[in-house]
Amino acid sequence: SSPPAAGSSRRLFSVGLFAPLGAAYDAVGRWLVAHPAPQWVVNSRAKTAFTQFLASALDPEFDLEKSAAAVERIIASDDVVVFSATYCPFSAAAKRALAAEGVPFTAVEWNTTEGGAGFAPALARRTGRSSIPHVFIAGESIGGCNDGNPGIRPLIASGGLDAALAGCSKKTRDTRAAFLEARGNVEGGAA
Repeated sequence: SSPPAAGSSRRLFSVGLFAPLGAAYDAVGRWLVAHPAPQWVVNSRAKTAFTQFLASALDPEFDLEKSAAAVERIIASDDVVVFSATYCPFSAAAKRALAAEGVPFTAVEWNTTEGGAGFAPALARRTGRSSIPHVFIAGESIGGCNDGNPGIRPLIASGGLDAALAGCSKKTRDTRAAFLEARGNVEGGAA
């Protein structure tokens, strides 16, 4: 078994003596995806303050205004944007959910993007939600994997994905429509 690609924060816990820790981390992550934490834990003021402290510790050039401007540019760059982390099971689940529904998206991995440490505090400033992943559709915050407004998986499960995509470009809507047609669901909506 080869170690994960360079840039993975988990590579140390994927090989050798630490492999059991990596397997345990993955198991906990799978459980958490199915059992999300309460909002008061996930997006508390203390967590938001910690993300800002962490951003300044990780990036001596951190500036909340610059991070907020970068986040706005990224959100405007595509119809569907996922602020993500390469090591995060929730991020992986959110991206898998979008891909499984034939929705093209841009994933921006905070931990491998220059200035990415400032994304969480900038997102908190914009939406009150500092958690990663953070999904935007047509510039609107959907939330994370399982939580938010309403979260990508609850949005899909409720049949609201196509309504959210209505504000997207024709290219995105056509890609989704072609996916639904290929899947045998010509009218749209969740199958």
